[in-house]
Amino acid sequence: MSVLEDLRRALPELSSREARAARHLMANYPMAGLTTVAEFASQSGVSTATVLRLVKRLGFPVYADFQEALRSHIEETLQSPLLRFGERKVRDEAAQASFLARTSNRMAEHFRALPELISEKEFDRVATLLADPKRDIHLLGGRYSSHVARYMGDLLTAVRGKVHPIGGQTQSWPQCLLDMGRGSVLVVLDVRRYQADVVQFAHAASQRGATVVLLTDIWQSPAARSADLVLTFPVESPSIFDVLTVGMGVAEALVGAAASKADTTGKRRIETLEDLRSRLAEGAFAQGQVKPKNMRDR
Repeated sequence: MSVLEDLRRALPELSSREARAARHLMANYPMAGLTTVAEFASQSGVSTATVLRLVKRLGFPVYADFQEALRSHIEETLQSPLLRFGERKVRDEAAQASFLARTSNRMAEHFRALPELISEKEFDRVATLLADPKRDIHLLGGRYSSHVARYMGDLLTAVRGKVHPIGGQTQSWPQCLLDMGRGSVLVVLDVRRYQADVVQFAHAASQRGATVVLLTDIWQSPAARSADLVLTFPVESPSIFDVLTVGMGVAEALVGAAASKADTTGKRRIETLEDLRSRLAEGAFAQGQVKPKNMRDR
């Protein structure tokens, strides 16, 4: 079993700081672990003591043994005829396939890789937070990822209340921090090129006691240093642009999982929403028409 597999297995049981170092190594595997302890710690945003605790949790008494395991894995990988054949086959196919076919194949590969990138326990913890009606949910994204954040907020609103997508100019963002506290959840979407204002907002929300959930690419936004939970996804494609296709899929999966955890209140909310949609489509709210079921005479 490789160090990477050990990391994925151990991740749900790690402390928040150990998990931060583990995610950095997973996102930059294996090179992050081949630096010095101090460099590994600095790049992960944790202390050297945390890195050494992580290494011991993985079964290595000293850091040198850990690095030797990483080097051995590199040698095995480079010497694998199957891997070299696979890479050559991919290149040959890419040269012949259409752009649409290459894009479809890459997205399929990305979705198949998600179970390896995202811990089931961490995914479930995020879904549980989103389903908790006692918590207020805030969603923030960057220049392009904000579209995913708003879409995620729209879907969540059908299941529960107290959902607040954050938009507009950054000068208005401090107002969104006013009501954030220990019962708040901030969902942040930030992919390369990472936005300093989004990173700073995540840090500010964390300082106010909010639980910060970060959805980011496999290289991880600097907002990971303020996040309690981090879910990563691939963004590479044959295009000159990074894509948010897989990130959208993760967002939809989280909302679906949250909906499956919704109590009877969530179910009644969806029923009321469907009733309102039907009545609006039928023009039932026109002046002089029948009032909706839940509207009382004043």
